[in-house]
Amino acid sequence: MKLSWNFPKGFYRDKPFICKDCGAVEIWKAWQQKWWYEQRQGDPDSTAVRCRACRIRERERKTEARHEYFHSETKQHRFL
Repeated sequence: MKLSWNFPKGFYRDKPFICKDCGAVEIWKAWQQKWWYEQRQGDPDSTAVRCRACRIRERERKTEARHEYFHSETKQHRFL
C-alpha cells in the first residue's frame, strides 16, 4: 500500500472542504480520515468531496440506477 506524505498514518487533522454538490462548508473530521485511510484502505491521495446528506443522496441515486439497469437488462433477455 502506498502511503502519501500528506496523510502519514496516525496523524490526522480536521480539514474543511466544500461539498461539490450543494456547496455546503463541511469539516472532514480526523476520526473520519483515520477510518477512511486505515480501515477502508482508501486511496491516500483522496479527500472528502461531498457532505453527508449529498453522499446519502448519491448512494441512493446509484442504487436506483443499478436497479433500473438490472431490470431493463432482464426484460430484454426474456424475449430473446
